[in-house]
Amino acid sequence: MGEIIMPKMGDAMTEGRVVRWHKKSGDKVTKGEAVLEIETDKVNLDLEAEEDGLLDNIAFEAGAMAPVGAVLATVGLPHVKQADKPAAAAVTAPAAAAPVPAKKASGEFNVHDKKTAEQEIPSAIVGRRRSSPLARKIAAQKGVDLALIAGSGPGGRIVASDVESARAGSRVTPSSSSLTSVAALPVLETKVVPLSAMRRTIAKRLAESIGPIPHFFLTVDLDVTKLVQLREQVIEITGVKASLNDFVVRASALALRSHPLVNASFGEEAITLHGEVHVGVAVATPEGLLTPVIRNADRKSVVEIATEVRALAEKARARKLMPDEYQGSSFTISNLGMYGIEEFTAIINPPNAAILAIGAAMQKPVVEAGQVVVRDRMKVTMSCDHRVVDGAVGADFLRTFRQYVEQPLRLMI
Repeated sequence: MGEIIMPKMGDAMTEGRVVRWHKKSGDKVTKGEAVLEIETDKVNLDLEAEEDGLLDNIAFEAGAMAPVGAVLATVGLPHVKQADKPAAAAVTAPAAAAPVPAKKASGEFNVHDKKTAEQEIPSAIVGRRRSSPLARKIAAQKGVDLALIAGSGPGGRIVASDVESARAGSRVTPSSSSLTSVAALPVLETKVVPLSAMRRTIAKRLAESIGPIPHFFLTVDLDVTKLVQLREQVIEITGVKASLNDFVVRASALALRSHPLVNASFGEEAITLHGEVHVGVAVATPEGLLTPVIRNADRKSVVEIATEVRALAEKARARKLMPDEYQGSSFTISNLGMYGIEEFTAIINPPNAAILAIGAAMQKPVVEAGQVVVRDRMKVTMSCDHRVVDGAVGADFLRTFRQYVEQPLRLMI
């Protein structure tokens, strides 16, 4: 008899959510066939059967949280019947018993019958049309009925962008296009939205960061006029739409080579100075922030970094990142400049010793040689773990970083 187990998809993962079962108890499955879809703190993925047989002993219905290593179901031989397996009684709750929700805090988990589980799942998930996992998740969060959305994906499949464009709570019918357009305020309703696996992990990690880690902050105002001009030239020459943030990633990576205490991690017994520069780049998704990692960023060109960041960001938003693509950063960059934010502070991403918060590049009047001129300026703030980085060490790093940003030809050599 084979077992389908909740996998561990990262060092920080302790539990995952069962999104839906592709098969029901008693169905025949073949080796390599997708049996159920699960949600972890970073990705949604299908779990496959590792042998042929009949699906049995479903221990966690759709919507339930299961700890890492828990047996979600078993795959038995076709000739083995349910009545021949007394162990199943220990897994399946009596039909007459009242359904009991899974106990997350104590680690105890109870089986929901199918009817109860369906009542707890948003209607966008039960009985839905063809749609992607991310589209279903966004629809459940926004209160959008998938039955009222026209899919733009292959074969009419509903994708995330289709749901994003739909207004939460709207009830548009096919004949609505013939009606007179009337501006109306969106319908608001009170909802209780269960924490997703990703949001649980974000909450846990932020509490582990801002509490135990003694933060201090250093802000510098940089002249990025030459950097903006260089970016335009790179785009024109290569055709790659590199952002200012891609140049910032490379500038940070090169500066980290000269400041090992900033490219470091704090441990209970020792401080680790990393021998490689792996820069995490914060990416906003509907579920929360993910931080894909540009490995060996100091050895990659701006164009290579730009291409890799785009690819990883797309995978992050589709919840397709693998553990080696979001773990192991030695430094992190968070950029809110595209939202018009001029300056902010970011919370350190453990076990990094620092994180750099990037504001918007804006034209401002400055005084040069006694004359008022217009220059492109950008503020950056570094949050430092004072257990590793002292004020002078952080300031010295930012001085090196400034040289790369304000004299950007250094980035191309």
